[in-house]
Formats: sequence, structure tokens, C-alpha cells
Amino acid sequence: MAQIGNTEVKRAIISVFDKQGIVPLAEKLSSHGIEIYSTGGTYKKLEEAGIKVLKISELTNFPEIMNGRVKTLHPKVFAGLLADSSNPAHMEDLNNVGVEPFQLVVVNLYPFSETYRSGEKQEDEIIEMIDIGGPSMLRASAKNFKSVAVLSDPDQYTEFIERLENNNIDIYYKKKLAASVFLKTALYDAEIIDFFGKTSGETFPEILFQAHKKNSSLRYGENPDQKAAIYSPANQVDWQAFEQLHGKEISYNNYIDCIAAYKIVAEMKSETPVCANIKHTNPCGVGLGNSGVEAYKRAVKADSVSYFGGIVSTNVEIDRKFALELKKSFLECIIAPAYTDEALTILTKKKNLRLLIPNVQGLLSEKCIRDYGKGILLQETQDPEDDENSWQIVTERKPAEKDLVALKLGWKIVKQVKSNAIVIANDSGSVGIGAGQMSRVDSMKVAVRKSREAGISLKNTIIASDAFFPFRDSIDVAAEAGIIGVIQPGGSIRDEEVIKACNEKNMYMIFTGKRVFKH
Repeated sequence: MAQIGNTEVKRAIISVFDKQGIVPLAEKLSSHGIEIYSTGGTYKKLEEAGIKVLKISELTNFPEIMNGRVKTLHPKVFAGLLADSSNPAHMEDLNNVGVEPFQLVVVNLYPFSETYRSGEKQEDEIIEMIDIGGPSMLRASAKNFKSVAVLSDPDQYTEFIERLENNNIDIYYKKKLAASVFLKTALYDAEIIDFFGKTSGETFPEILFQAHKKNSSLRYGENPDQKAAIYSPANQVDWQAFEQLHGKEISYNNYIDCIAAYKIVAEMKSETPVCANIKHTNPCGVGLGNSGVEAYKRAVKADSVSYFGGIVSTNVEIDRKFALELKKSFLECIIAPAYTDEALTILTKKKNLRLLIPNVQGLLSEKCIRDYGKGILLQETQDPEDDENSWQIVTERKPAEKDLVALKLGWKIVKQVKSNAIVIANDSGSVGIGAGQMSRVDSMKVAVRKSREAGISLKNTIIASDAFFPFRDSIDVAAEAGIIGVIQPGGSIRDEEVIKACNEKNMYMIFTGKRVFKH
């Protein structure tokens, strides 16, 4: 007879959904004379393999009912799992009720998360994957780890067999197995909580469960003296935001910048080729063109200095011509939906350049999370869609039909710029961008300066602002530069002053009624 620590192994329960490796394990247990009890499909598989196995119902004298919902939930099972073999009172209680203890439990759970996350199952099917007996047996066995070894994952079978053969199942190993159980059941419950929260319409739960698994360590964080790692949502396969085709490891800062770069292009939803150059989450320039190359050149022209060492994002496949243009500059990352073989041959000659393809599903996010000391701040992700029917023209001058292209383009771009944010745009993209200044008029001045340094005329351009203008000073600066239109949320106590300034300067202005401020 086999030993688990100082305990002789006489009886085991095997009840698994994932039957990988279960037959070799059961054969090994049977060869040691261990009595095996099992249920449902597991019983059938072991019996077909010629392994001597007993049904749980033979132990409980109670049949499996309700399509298997009730089969192991019985005192004869749980008394045998929870009895501490070192406690004489426990063993006397077992003797009084005629129950024998178990020394080994092999259980894994219904695939709730896989069923829930598949997006293919109805609610009733998902609910049937909420395992009751499995977690109960696992938790009972793990609590009683001194007397019961518990295997909750097929990956544990090989080591267990080796230890069993060498009589090396010590208390530390059993504690490790028990810890694995409670981790698994915690993750399992977190997924169930997520399901009920989402299907009941709960946006901000009373208690927030976040189950994430360490994916990999990063070279460092924002700075070399900061350690960093990336974690993936537990039980979610399609989580990675980008597929990396080439280049060195993506850094902490790169990850953040790449998300920002992707959003600028994706949320524009343009059928025309678009290209955005990003640095420190802010766009240096955004361009539209008849081709990717043309869009890229326009984005570069808006700020031909700042994008050095930055990230390029586009909505078109990168071909040979585009790749040759990109190769001229030092870039950290390129994000594109596809690359031709010729383009890859050209770009992969730069060994450190990261070439990425976005995974749209992995980039979807319903919540934004930021740290608040030891706490966290949680907010909904802002809906990128605009109700243009609610926009109001508040000035005497009205924008012409052709002006609307620049206005809409500027508004889409300014959503992705850190506040205070000003974007000067025409119908080909950004002309000048002012970001992150402490006052809006300073952002306005930076945007004007950037466009002038690029040698781009501001005649007949527009400005987009992510929040209202608190004073008329930005309008005065814009008018002096030759800008003719404004799009902004509105909502200031000085809106009338700003409207008056636009009327004085013969400018048109639209209120969107929606602030798109990014802190």
C-alpha cells in the first residue's frame, strides 16, 4: 500500500471534467491497491480502461440526480474528506457513523470561464457550468491537507506519481497542493461574480475582484530603477493587445504608448489611409492621404522633430514603398493591420524595431483603472462615438460643408491628446498640437508655434479643444494666426464671452456638449 507522509493511502475519489492524464494516474493508484471511487463520465472512462472503480453512489447509497447536479454532496463523502486522522475524536466520530476516510482527492472543475468567455453560449448553458460539488470537495480536502492530498490540475499528476513512488509526499508538498486549490477556487468564483455582475447590469460592484496572472517580467518600468511586469486577465485567452512580429522586448513605456497610438487611428474609423506619430502617449502629428505613405508624410510634416524615437500607427497594410519611407527614421514601434513580405524584409533589417499587429478583441476595455495610493480609481471607458445631431453652432458665422471635415477630424484627434489639449487641423490632418500645458492659452500658443515651425499655413484651419475655454484669450491667439473655426465642448460660465470673441473675429464655433479631457 502507498504512503502519503505517514498515512497509508487506502481510498481515493476521482471526479474530473478534464480527463487528460487521468487513466495513467488511476492505473498507478490501482496498482498500489488504492480503492477508487468516481462519478459520471469519469467512472465510465476508468471502467472502459479496465480499471477497478466504484461509483460514489455505492458509497452514499444515493443515486446521482438532477442531471448530475447532486452526486457527491453527501455526509459519507465529506466526513471522509474532513476527518483529521491525527484527531482521535474525529476518528471516533467516523467509526460511530460507519464512514472510512479518504487520503487522496483528484478533482478539476467544470469549464465555467471558458464557457462564459466564449460568447457562444446562452445563460442557462453558462449557469450549468457553475460547479458545486467539485469546489466543495476541493476546499474540504485542502482544508484537511494534513490527512488528504488533493490534485486539482492534470499538470500535477506526473510529480505526484514520482513522489508516490518514492514515498516523498511530505507536508510541504501537500500544503503546496492545498494552496493551488484555494487559488483555483478563488479565480473560479471571481469569474462567476463577473458573470453575474455583468448580466445584472451592475457597473461598479460593491467589491472589485481582479484576477490577473503574471505573464512576464519587463526589463524595467518608466525608469531603469523601477521593476515592472505585465499581467494577463486570468482565464482569458485572447487578451494580448498586439502580436509582435519582430524586434526587441516591448518596454513598459512602449506598451502604454502603443495603446494610445492604436486608439488615435482606430477611433477615427476612417476609410481613408490614416497615420499617427506618437510620443509619450500624445500625437506629434496625424495625417490623412491617398496612401499610407502620403498620410505618414503629412503626419511627419506637422512635427518633424518630436516624433523621433516614437511610435507610428496606421490603418493600412505596410507595403514596400511605405516600409522604405519608415526605414528612414528612428522609430520604436510600428503598428499596422498587416505587412507585405517585401515590407517585412526591409523593416526587419532594423533588429530592435518592434513590428506589431493590433488584436482588436484584446484592445477592448470597459474600464479605466488608476492607482490612488494603496487604493484604486475606476471609471468607465469613454464612448468614442459622437451624437453630431446634438452639436450646436453658437456663432453668427456658420461653417461651410467643406469645413466640417476639418472640424470632425480635429475633434477626433483632440480626444487622444493629454489636457490641456489644443489641436489645429485642416482636412488632411493635424497642423499643430499643444498638449499637457497648465493653461489652455499656453497649449494654444504651443500648437501655433509647432505649425509655424513646420512651415504650415494656418489660413482656413480650425482648432479643437478637449474642454471649454475659460477665457477669450485662446480665441484671440487663434484669430491672429488666421484660424477661422472652433470646436469645443462648451459649458464655461464665460461661454458668452468666448462666443462674442468669435463673432468679433468672424470665426465660427461649434459646441459638442461633451468634454473629452484626458488627465
